[in-house]
Amino acid sequence: MKIEHRRFNRVDLLEVAGRMDAATSLELKRQIEALFEAGRYRIVLDCAKLEYVSSPGLRVLIEARKKARNWKFTDLEGGDIRIANLPPRIKEVFDLTGFTALFDLYNDTVAAVGSF
Repeated sequence: MKIEHRRFNRVDLLEVAGRMDAATSLELKRQIEALFEAGRYRIVLDCAKLEYVSSPGLRVLIEARKKARNWKFTDLEGGDIRIANLPPRIKEVFDLTGFTALFDLYNDTVAAVGSF
């Protein structure tokens, strides 16, 4: 899996490509944890080039979402993990596992970044 990071004023964008399985999901977890340690809790995952996701990959996403949402900047604003450009094949996995209802999904990276 390849992960590219772009930092914006209020949001971090992680572009994820390849396979998110048991071996590679650990790298995504490390990168997200590093952002959390830096006080960055607003993250967009651009999954346009994601080819596969397994249950360990899904576990990384749900754990990151929980931790991000527990952080509060103000009473009205907090952290979150939002997902952009989910390929149809991966969206089916999200639908089957109930993740579609848990995450804010966007068809456009700009809209996802702008939603914070």
